[in-house]
Amino acid sequence: MAISPLSSSARAVRAPSTATLSFLSSALRDLRVSQPAVSSIAQKRNASHQAQGRANGAKDGAGKRLGAKKTGGEYVIPGNILFKQRGTHWFPGDHAFMGRDHTIHAGVPGYVRYYRDPDRHPKRKFIGIVFEKDQILPQPSHAVRRRRLGMLAYQMPTTVSEQLTGDLIATDSPTTINELPNDVRQTAATISTIPPTSNSAGARAIRRSGKIMEGLGLTLRPGYQYRQSNHEIGRAAERKEAAAQATGKTSRAYDEYKPGDRFAAWRKSSVRIARNNERRAMGRGKKNKK
Repeated sequence: MAISPLSSSARAVRAPSTATLSFLSSALRDLRVSQPAVSSIAQKRNASHQAQGRANGAKDGAGKRLGAKKTGGEYVIPGNILFKQRGTHWFPGDHAFMGRDHTIHAGVPGYVRYYRDPDRHPKRKFIGIVFEKDQILPQPSHAVRRRRLGMLAYQMPTTVSEQLTGDLIATDSPTTINELPNDVRQTAATISTIPPTSNSAGARAIRRSGKIMEGLGLTLRPGYQYRQSNHEIGRAAERKEAAAQATGKTSRAYDEYKPGDRFAAWRKSSVRIARNNERRAMGRGKKNKK
């Protein structure tokens, strides 16, 4: 079998001697000792994710549940959400209002209507409420409009000829007092027809109410109320005290306040403390009885 020259040259390579191996190992050992030791405290950790939100990429967040919450013709009550939106795609119409986040709410109980009103605005879309199912929006400009509580708007009389003076009338029985309906209220003319010799409880109540009404000077105020003005109400206590002083008496629980009168302040404080102690003692007695 013939031997190639390459195989013969490979056989000619000899393994390193023991002395050569020992020299190399000692040299490597010296090199390893000469290098400084790397401390574990000096390790550096890089961020695994960028901190800026824009660099992280857009996120697909949860939906905000925008859109129509009540359909046209659906019955709603005050406060119900009709439409949630970002911006003013829809505007509040009749009997509806808009929240600060552009959400449209119902203002009265009724039925929902989605509509346009060219007379009000040529491009805007509105959401309104009607009181009856067969009503439509928008209403004609001169049509009578329904208001809250199912009442119609009308012009009030400019003068009030009669004032309310009471709802009580005298009856055969002194212990029975009837109340008149709202459309047949008692007036000053009716009071004058009661015999002055009648001594029943109902007649006395009517005469007393008539005197009170005449002295107060009640007038028709906003909100359909017969009452005194705020100025008259505020001066009531002052007038009561003036009338009491005219007879040598006083209506005050304490003497008139005098700045710098320490004794009067101490006396009022003592009376208040004694009264509170007495009230607490009465409460403790009730608890013990139980």
